Amino acid sequence: MKNPGYWLSLFLLSVPVISCVEADWHGDVKLISEYIYRGYSKSRGNPVVQAHLEYQNSAGWFSGVELSQVRFDDILNRDRAEMELQPYLGWSQLLAGDWRGEVSARGYVFDNKLFNHRAEYAELYGSLHYQDWLTVQIAFAPDAYQREVDTLNYELNLRHDLLDNLQLSAGAGYYRAGALLGQNYFYWNAGVSWFATDYLAFDLRYVDSSLHEHYEAEPYLDEFYLRQQDNQYLFSMTLGF
Repeated sequence: MKNPGYWLSLFLLSVPVISCVEADWHGDVKLISEYIYRGYSKSRGNPVVQAHLEYQNSAGWFSGVELSQVRFDDILNRDRAEMELQPYLGWSQLLAGDWRGEVSARGYVFDNKLFNHRAEYAELYGSLHYQDWLTVQIAFAPDAYQREVDTLNYELNLRHDLLDNLQLSAGAGYYRAGALLGQNYFYWNAGVSWFATDYLAFDLRYVDSSLHEHYEAEPYLDEFYLRQQDNQYLFSMTLGF
């Protein structure tokens, strides 16, 4: 396992630099009760710390990187991954009316192996945004987790401001991952976010999916296995800058 200093350096160096006079940097650090990703858990029901750094410029280009702790079910493997890095690069463009289009590419990089195999892969995204309350997205991974299978994900997200510092949001998705997980399934969430200050936010969310377990709860050494989420209520605290 590499030391935290290595991962901090890689986190900072993974942000692609795009030159532009007018540019904006922002980021955050988050504590979340479980790392849920499209209906399955990347932390085995445990809380994790995540960090995010992003760069945007006036031409519509953006790039960034996300860093998170992970814990999969290969707990008996000594060379198991414990950190995940997600560098990304994209471009956003205003379309007709209040619509905005966006295309991006994102990588998933792990500090070690998953189920005794390397698992780094890339995913391509296309998104449509209407004002600040609707997002429709499609994502395609041609070699998910290096298992020689492709996945396709469809997602819809809605947001509504109740007050200046209180927001309701909900989302639903369909993950076409039968070749990877043995099934295609729906997942969804709904919750409320409270922006206590300009730099501090809290979120409480209900999450659920139709992903079903295929195995008994025991450690897996080599067989690829993604655990169904353990918790249905997620709490997070985010400190931004």
